[in-house]
Amino acid sequence: MKVYAFDVDETLEVSGGPVTMASLMALRVEGHIVGLCGNWAVACARSPGWQHLVSFMNVGVDKETFLITLRRFIPAEEHIMVGNVPGVSGVSDDIGAARVAGWRFIRESDFAAGVR
Repeated sequence: MKVYAFDVDETLEVSGGPVTMASLMALRVEGHIVGLCGNWAVACARSPGWQHLVSFMNVGVDKETFLITLRRFIPAEEHIMVGNVPGVSGVSDDIGAARVAGWRFIRESDFAAGVR
């Protein structure tokens, strides 16, 4: 089992990104843990049934701290952050947050193209 944390803005289709909500559901069906590490309010407002899809979201805490905490308390084969590279594919520094927290990073366009 792997843990996937998704940025929202410019990552998920509900906020201008290439990653479909169906691809998140596919990860859940495969037995992985899926959650949000970004603009959770937009994802919840624009995704009916979101509560059946995500297991966690970072409300009121910065990404680095949130990812570090998840890694500490959720044992998994791998912890993966999917999101943006600032100045390349969005404004949030998701690659930086992943590095600080010790998570593997996948750029949103690469994930949409099939990288897992």
